[in-house]
Amino acid sequence: MTLDVKIRPETLGARLRNARLHSQKTQEAAAEATGIARTTIAAMESGKRPIDARHLRAFAETYQVSEVELLGTDQQPLDLEVKFRSTPAASATDSQATVARLLTRLASGTLELETLVSRQPAKQDYPVIRLDRDDGLEQQAEDAAMALRQRLGLGIGPIANLLQMMESELGVRIFERSLPSEISGAVAYDPSHGGFIVLNARHPVERRRLTAAHECGHPLLRKPGVTVLRVGDEDYDREERFCDAFARSLLMPASAVRRKYSELRDVSGKFTVRHIIALALYFIVSVEAMTRRIEALGLVPRGLYDSLRDKGLTSDHTRSVMQELESESPPAFTPHTYFLAGAAVDRDLLSVEQVAHMLDMDLVTTRRLLSKFSSEGEDVLEFHL
Repeated sequence: MTLDVKIRPETLGARLRNARLHSQKTQEAAAEATGIARTTIAAMESGKRPIDARHLRAFAETYQVSEVELLGTDQQPLDLEVKFRSTPAASATDSQATVARLLTRLASGTLELETLVSRQPAKQDYPVIRLDRDDGLEQQAEDAAMALRQRLGLGIGPIANLLQMMESELGVRIFERSLPSEISGAVAYDPSHGGFIVLNARHPVERRRLTAAHECGHPLLRKPGVTVLRVGDEDYDREERFCDAFARSLLMPASAVRRKYSELRDVSGKFTVRHIIALALYFIVSVEAMTRRIEALGLVPRGLYDSLRDKGLTSDHTRSVMQELESESPPAFTPHTYFLAGAAVDRDLLSVEQVAHMLDMDLVTTRRLLSKFSSEGEDVLEFHL
């Protein structure tokens, strides 16, 4: 029996094709699973053959989607190919396929909502990036990040509201959902409708920001389709390596990092783990991302983060420094003053009593704060340049 629904055959066929791709099945595999001839499936996907209730139920069970999702409204679905980064499609994990299906549903649902309420997203107004194989990726990423910052009037400071900026200024729709722990996020891009990003809500905010910045590189490259990123993927193609470098450059501009690094080092006469954590908090990134960034910029030795991690660097260190820098409301003095006062005591230029007097603080509070920011308070993870 042919379905009596108000949906064009080509629209339903496109949805069937998308569902098959997201389930990682070829037409041959779908034909074997459903008992429907491959040529019939091809005709249905192209909208040239009607689909009855029995066929629809077989496809829904095979592709693990609901019949309601396949029928939906008459909105033409996004025709997105699926790519699993660093993973051949045939060996992609179930979690990657699940996230790809989720993002496609979110993107399609958002488009339907925008159509229903006659509300269009912000105009896609970001620079077009074309990678030059003769130039280094790092420099191209730095240039692209600065071009975007300039276009948005961001300067070189930290981007406090990254996700809101991406939605309101770039027209990228962003979702945060609880994804499998091994998935960082996924991006879908369609030339007609723009970009859609889903981030793993289980990950810390700093990691989500880095993932979002990475995914932002795809619309700049005008790279169509759905791609899913696993935690720890490193065997990227050239475009993915660009997106990684672009994310670091966007969130941690080289000139700004060098300037803040010099300020901290010059005040204290050295550069320590506590300073790295302070930089990470300033740029709203993870300690790992910050350390690897200053490694890449040649400010600290290569392999420093791995060395610190082996010595016991954990998220507890970050929380400890964050509490020290933000524990007072209002703060007794700023982080910059913390480091200045600590350096003055280290160099025997001032006593604790003198610092307390200069900063109009009681002696007990001054001792407690300076014990954390002088060399005597530095932990065992200290390193020397």
